[in-house]
Amino acid sequence: MATPYHRLARETPAYAWWKLPVAAPVIVVVYFGLTILLIVAAAVWFAASSSSGSLDGWFDAVGDLDTAHLDYFVLDLLSIALLIPAVLLGVLATGPRPVGYLSSVAGRLRWRWLGLTAVVATVVTTVTIGGSLVVGEVTDPSEASTPTVIDPSTAWALLAILLVVPLQSAAEEYLFRGYLMQLVGSWTRFAIVPVVVTTPLFVAGHGYGLWGLLDVGLFGLTAAVLTIRTGGLEAAIAAHAANNVVLFALDALGVISATDDTGAGPLDLVPTVVSSVLLVVAIEWLARRRGVQRTRDPIPDPPPPLAPMWPPPPYAMVWYQPVQPVTPVAPGPALHPDTPDYPGELPPGWR
Repeated sequence: MATPYHRLARETPAYAWWKLPVAAPVIVVVYFGLTILLIVAAAVWFAASSSSGSLDGWFDAVGDLDTAHLDYFVLDLLSIALLIPAVLLGVLATGPRPVGYLSSVAGRLRWRWLGLTAVVATVVTTVTIGGSLVVGEVTDPSEASTPTVIDPSTAWALLAILLVVPLQSAAEEYLFRGYLMQLVGSWTRFAIVPVVVTTPLFVAGHGYGLWGLLDVGLFGLTAAVLTIRTGGLEAAIAAHAANNVVLFALDALGVISATDDTGAGPLDLVPTVVSSVLLVVAIEWLARRRGVQRTRDPIPDPPPPLAPMWPPPPYAMVWYQPVQPVTPVAPGPALHPDTPDYPGELPPGWR
C-alpha cells in the first residue's frame, strides 16, 4: 500500500517512536540560537543605520506587523522565517532522513509544482479579496478607504512584502503542516487526525479575536487538506503566501489593515470560505491533470536471511550456499530521477 504524506515518518525501517518527539526540543534550541543571532544583527542595523527604530522599540512592537514601520515589520517576519532552518535541522538531527521528505512524498520541494500552485492561489486570493472589497464599498461606502499614493517608502514596503512574506508563510507550513502533521501522523493511519490536531495549534499561534481566529482556522484546515491531497507542502505554502502577500500589500497601500480584526463578524468569513473551496477544487483538478505524485511507493519486503552454512566462511564451499528464489516484483510508477531514498537509514539487506 502506498504511503501518504502524513505517514512518511512512520512507515520507514528506521522509525522509532522517540525520534520526532525528540526533534521538538532540538527545534526549540536551534530556533532560540538563530533568534539570538537575529537580535544581534538587528542591534547592529539600528546602530549603523539612520533608522528611527531601536532594539527596544522592536521588542515593544513585536507581533504588530505594521507595514508603516518597515524595520520592525521585516524583523518580525524574519523571526518567524527562522523556523525553516530550525525545523529542518531538528528533524535532520533526530530523523527520519533524508529531511527532504518533510517537503513532499517526492523527497524534495517540487519547485515547478510550487510555481503552478502559486499562480492559482494568487489569482483565487486576489479575486476573492478584491471582490469582497468591492462588495463592501458598494454596500457601505462610508467604510471605504482612500488608497495611499505609491511613494518610495510604499514601494520599499511592497518589495519587502514580496521578498519576506513567502518565507514567513513557508516557515509556518513547515512547522504545522510539515513537522507536526508527520508527528501526529506517525501515531495514526487516519489523515483526519493530524488535520484536526494541527489546525487548532495553528490557530493558537495567532492573537486575533473570535472571528479572526475562525478565519485562521478555516485557512489552516484548507492548507492541511491541500497538503494531504497533493502529497506535499507546496500547495499549502503557495496558498499561505498568496493570502498574506495580498493582505499585506493592501495594508501597505492603505486599503485595509491586515492584522486588525476589530469589528469583524461572520460575513468576514465569506471570502475565506469561497477562496478555500476554489483553491481545493482548482488545485485538486490541476494535480489530477498533471499527474502529481501524491504518495510514496511502498518499501519492498526485506530478503529472507541466508541459511546457516557449515563449515562457516571462509571455509564453506560455494556449493553450500543456498540459492534464494527470485520473486518478480511489478514495477511501480516512475519517480523523478532526483527522488532520494525512502526516509531513514536502510539497514543491511534492504538495498
